[in-house]
Amino acid sequence: MTHSEHYRCRISRDDAGRVAAIEIWARDLEEVDRTIRVDGHRAASIAGSVQDTLRTAGLKGRQWSESAPFEIVPVLGAQVELLLRAVKPLRRVDRIETVAKGVASMSAEEASYWHAQATRRQGLRALRVLLDGGVRR
Repeated sequence: MTHSEHYRCRISRDDAGRVAAIEIWARDLEEVDRTIRVDGHRAASIAGSVQDTLRTAGLKGRQWSESAPFEIVPVLGAQVELLLRAVKPLRRVDRIETVAKGVASMSAEEASYWHAQATRRQGLRALRVLLDGGVRR
């Protein structure tokens, strides 16, 4: 039996059908669970980038539109988790969109590297500076 991380994703929508929240559940190799949820204007701002990333995994439109959780392959699950973690503390929509698009456009290897770096002190900050120059206006 092989061991790997497991990822599940859920897209929640409001009554008008707009993306209200994006949530990732991950179980790592040591069987430790972690969850990250992005909602409100952040979820709406990153929905396109998340969808582009998940489409690479063969995500069907029906899965995207339903609220039931769905499994994601580990490599792409780590990339979506990185995307959510990178934008969660941001407030400005332009920075959220820039960082989300940057993470979504990464290769699998680059996203895996930054996913590992995100656990280190200042790892996410370094990623944000790389993607948007750390500009604070």
